[in-house]
Amino acid sequence: MTPTIAGLIATGVPLLLVGLAFLRGRRAVLAFYLVACAVGLGYLFTTGAIDDIGAKVLELIGQATAEKGAEPAAAPAN
Repeated sequence: MTPTIAGLIATGVPLLLVGLAFLRGRRAVLAFYLVACAVGLGYLFTTGAIDDIGAKVLELIGQATAEKGAEPAAAPAN
C-alpha cells in the first residue's frame, strides 16, 4: 500500500464516519460537509501532507506487525 492511499484512508474514513453519524437526517448539510471534506483532503494531497500521514501510518502498522512476528536473524559481522 502506498503512503498516499494509506493517508487518504487514515484521514478520510474517520471524517466520513463522523459525518454520517451526526448528519444523517440533514441531507443538505451532509452534502456540504462531504464537499468540504473533499476540498480539505485535496488541499492536504496537493501540499504533500497526505503522503506524510500515510508514511507515519504505515510505519506504525509496520512496528505493530514487527512486534507480533519473529525477530529477524542477525546478519553475520564481517
